[in-house]
Amino acid sequence: MLNLLAIQAQEKYKKGPNSWSFEGIPKGVVTQHEWKSSLFSNTIRDYYVYVPAQYDGSQPAALMVFQDGHTYVKKDGDFDVATVFDNLISQEKMPVTIGLFINPGHDMDAAEIESPWRASNRSVEYDEMSDKYARFLIEEMIPELEKKYKISADPKMRAIGGISSGGICAFSAAWYHPESFHKVLSHIGSFTNIRGGHNYPSMIRKTDKKDIKVFLQDGSGDLNNEHGNWWLANQQMDSALDYKGYEYTFVTGSEGHNGKHGGAILPESLIWLWSDMVEPKVASGIYHSTPNGKMMSGASMHFSDMNFGTKSIASTQGAIDIYDKVNEQILIIKEGEISAKLYGEKKIIGPNSVLFLLPGTNSIIESVSDQAQYYTMVYQSRETPDVSRGKETGSFIKDFEEIEFKEHNKGGVRNYFHTSTTMCPYYEMHMTNLNPGIKSHEPHTHRASEILLMIKGTTEMEIGNQLYRGKAGDAYFLPGNIPHAIRNTGKEQAMYFAFQWY
Repeated sequence: MLNLLAIQAQEKYKKGPNSWSFEGIPKGVVTQHEWKSSLFSNTIRDYYVYVPAQYDGSQPAALMVFQDGHTYVKKDGDFDVATVFDNLISQEKMPVTIGLFINPGHDMDAAEIESPWRASNRSVEYDEMSDKYARFLIEEMIPELEKKYKISADPKMRAIGGISSGGICAFSAAWYHPESFHKVLSHIGSFTNIRGGHNYPSMIRKTDKKDIKVFLQDGSGDLNNEHGNWWLANQQMDSALDYKGYEYTFVTGSEGHNGKHGGAILPESLIWLWSDMVEPKVASGIYHSTPNGKMMSGASMHFSDMNFGTKSIASTQGAIDIYDKVNEQILIIKEGEISAKLYGEKKIIGPNSVLFLLPGTNSIIESVSDQAQYYTMVYQSRETPDVSRGKETGSFIKDFEEIEFKEHNKGGVRNYFHTSTTMCPYYEMHMTNLNPGIKSHEPHTHRASEILLMIKGTTEMEIGNQLYRGKAGDAYFLPGNIPHAIRNTGKEQAMYFAFQWY
């Protein structure tokens, strides 16, 4: 994380693009329901269910429960969890997850209340140091949900979160029933002496470590009253969890007893919580080039394996056969001139020219310059390769000198190709010239994964809720469906390849 800046640093605790709604991102559905509890007798509450667009019932879904469901489900509130879920599920940063947002219970014989925050049973349910609320979930709410949806029984596929008293409630549920809840998200958690919650740090220290994963958030401006000091209490939790060797993180800020900070970092919180339940993939971000070496390697959303890096070739090496029977590959000339022979024809190409090879196609290359360098990406699709589709396109060479430059008000563009290949039904590359001081566009998303390869100048790239800075030779990697926008930070035109596929 050394090469990034949080967008929140630009404007404190402002929600970033991963909390925005974008066209083209599959949208889940939220429905509202009512529940009369048996365990908490004579109480009634509303609850909300979020079902992602990707849920089809073929596999059990992950589950995440939120206390004070009304505040987490509110579209114009601090969190708007449904929108964040939409984005992160589409980015494969979290599993297909059903959300259960539950309000605290209210006595059916008591006067009606204007806000669920004032529900009569809130403190009884949330602040008590017992397993009763967890049993309410395990015995009542989850079985009700399972009447309609397949929910995973694996505790690592279950998370629970809340704010204030809802935060300590989330921890209690996992503490007393780690076989049902593995992941905890606590925003400004009330680990104070409302109903004994101040005892948790010592209990953590003196009890055998439990199999739970905890994300804590709090601010230095949090409450300080007769029940205790929230900021100090969360620091005590941090110290105890660290002492006992728990998998946890504690993100601190300066806000008070509200959801501004927690809402701003919600996408990052969820990515961290669910990181053990999604396939490891090449991370979004910036990658720096070296004379001979890999820049990025691993699986991605659309590729079962991809390797992107640089290679050097000297004229003294003579001819080199570039061939791969099963993988596609693309070469982008970085420095010097190379002679490339393809389908029996030889062509000399220089910087920013491209050689594309289908699986099973060979090309003979040799350096015309004393020393040349090129970028290379070798990859295999997750889908079954379509050989006939690849034959329609064929392998090809694109010479930079032969590609038309089209000027526009932000700079200009060179369109290299827009096609389909054996591995990719969508395969597109262009080079952008971007004028100083401007963005190419505001944050947007698309299905395709993308590499932006810097050729000239300096830029700043928003990727999700993070900000990266790059220079010539660097490559930004953008997995599919992640919000992104690039800005030229230099005093001259920047140039970069934009290479997309799915």
